[in-house]
Amino acid sequence: MAAELELSRDQRIRDPIHNLISFFSGREEDKLLWRLMGTFPVQRLRRIKQLGFSEFVYPGATHTRFAHVLGAMQMARRMLDAFEKAEIFNGNKEHEKMRKATIAAALLHDIGHGPYSHVFEEISTTLGIEEAHENITRKIIESTEIKDILVEYGVFVEVSKFFTDEPGYSPYTTIISSQMDCDRLDFLARDRYHTGIQSSAIDLAWLFDSLRIEEVPIDPIGGQSEFSFVVLEKGIGSAEEFVISYMKMYKEVYFHKTTRAVQHIVRDCFQEFINSNKGSSQVKNQSIFQYFLNDKSRGLDQYLQLDDTSIIHALHSIAEGDFGTSTALAKRYFSRDLYKCIELPASNTGAIKQSLAKKFVDALKAEKIDFVSDVITGKTYKQYAVMEKNFLKNILIKKDGEAQSLGEVSNIVKSLGEKSARLYFKSTDDKEKATALLKKCKAT
Repeated sequence: MAAELELSRDQRIRDPIHNLISFFSGREEDKLLWRLMGTFPVQRLRRIKQLGFSEFVYPGATHTRFAHVLGAMQMARRMLDAFEKAEIFNGNKEHEKMRKATIAAALLHDIGHGPYSHVFEEISTTLGIEEAHENITRKIIESTEIKDILVEYGVFVEVSKFFTDEPGYSPYTTIISSQMDCDRLDFLARDRYHTGIQSSAIDLAWLFDSLRIEEVPIDPIGGQSEFSFVVLEKGIGSAEEFVISYMKMYKEVYFHKTTRAVQHIVRDCFQEFINSNKGSSQVKNQSIFQYFLNDKSRGLDQYLQLDDTSIIHALHSIAEGDFGTSTALAKRYFSRDLYKCIELPASNTGAIKQSLAKKFVDALKAEKIDFVSDVITGKTYKQYAVMEKNFLKNILIKKDGEAQSLGEVSNIVKSLGEKSARLYFKSTDDKEKATALLKKCKAT
């Protein structure tokens, strides 16, 4: 569905994670959200997949960032509702405004993503274009129709503050950006559903029932404290489920070796084509190539015209042409003839065995076997000590009368975390040669 300009009657959207996402014509925040949903930057997210090339592994993973931002918006609502049910915000005159701003920020948090998000960023980096999607999100909020809507509803300043480099700490900023925010809660549940992963479930109902907002000391010496949300002790299990789900999804889905192989082959295809055909008509006729090569074509309007179809159309154009290596790579993409992967062994602590890795890489270079290196740092729970300024970035558990980091109270979370290193080879023959070399390196 496409949002109409005004919310003239009650509306509902059916969602596989949240069931019904409702918008009531008599509620001010819903009028704001409906208007924002109808803007071009938000509607553009319908044409950007949430999981990029993961459908090469999980055919059901074709859901969009549009579905995700709606889910993050609803997740922010559910978190706020849980706090309000516990009468956390009683007496806070600014709460209604901050509630609107928080939910709007949840809806807008991904509008800066490029086509096939991480591939686009990798290609940009390779070509020397350095701008994080978070910065582009901020520019879109400040420079498009979105700003006019936020100003009309009196929350432009408040929404903008969520996307500054240092938004500060409050229950509202924690909902938008923390180790257990509305973004992560939604994408873990949504991506699990669409990939068909049967493990890594999160008991959201129990987790929300365990949420509270409390004043937490952050500077014991200076006596400074801030309000943050905490999880009651009864919710430790749900918090652990969340962290385990986060790590497992990164390992099994987001950093899956085949998905990464697709990303590498597309990046190499684009890089080879652009470097070898800068003056060709094919480059001039493709908006995505013009964006990469021409500073004058790198404005916000041009960026917003790019979506996943831009990548696929460019790959078709390369595959149907006669551009040597880049054409061969594009054809391999469409036939799923991907790079072949070898994972280097790691020690029990998760650290890569440097001596073996060096010996193996030296042997590959001596045999002139091309490879692409890909070191994956396992996503885990980040632990901040009580005296650190980022202490509130912990998932906080209310235990023994005080807020403590989940990493302090959970033996399960303490034991998590691993790294892996992969080398990708451009042919089965090269992988077989590399496998034999690795066997020799292990034996010596």
